[in-house]
Amino acid sequence: LPNYVGRGNAAGVDLNRDFPDRLEQQHLNHLRSPARQPETAALAEWILSKPFVLSANFHGGAVVVSYPYDNSLAHNDCCEESLTPDDRVFKQLAHTYSDNHPIMRRGNNCNDSFAGGITNGANWYELSGGMQDFNYAFTNCFELTIELSCCKFPAASSLPAEWARNKRPLMQLLKQAHIGIKGLVQDASGYPIADATIVVSGLEDKPIR
Repeated sequence: LPNYVGRGNAAGVDLNRDFPDRLEQQHLNHLRSPARQPETAALAEWILSKPFVLSANFHGGAVVVSYPYDNSLAHNDCCEESLTPDDRVFKQLAHTYSDNHPIMRRGNNCNDSFAGGITNGANWYELSGGMQDFNYAFTNCFELTIELSCCKFPAASSLPAEWARNKRPLMQLLKQAHIGIKGLVQDASGYPIADATIVVSGLEDKPIR
């Protein structure tokens, strides 16, 4: 559709509100529910099939990096943090991007106020069914939502300038995929162990598979 503006699909559904949510009673059993959009189901299944560790999705309408969680048990409209067990890592990742951006780190763009150019998603405004929370809650992937522009739907002609502003922060963020511990899980004979699970002390509810 050459003149289309927006992020809804042909059914008019905002796909970034359609992912399985960590607070849903049946979680992934809803992946193929009749209400789930086919684009969402296809992308979610692809995400689950790959061992991603770091990802980002890009939006317009603000200049800030948002990190999980986007929702909370309290279901407030906004202004209350909902933090993951890996909050320190998420803040490091978010700062890596904003600190390398020429204006994002100021935190005062678009008449907003974000300390250091980052925010917890729920502290900004709550939403359910987003891809950011889905990646973290159901896989081993740390995802950020990066808001690039005060304009919600910038013109194509502005994209080269956006790339110039965001190339360095994006490259620096990608490097963060290499932090952490790397290794092989093997038995006493040196053979790999299938379907191994690694549990970090203090993060027992987030096993690494």
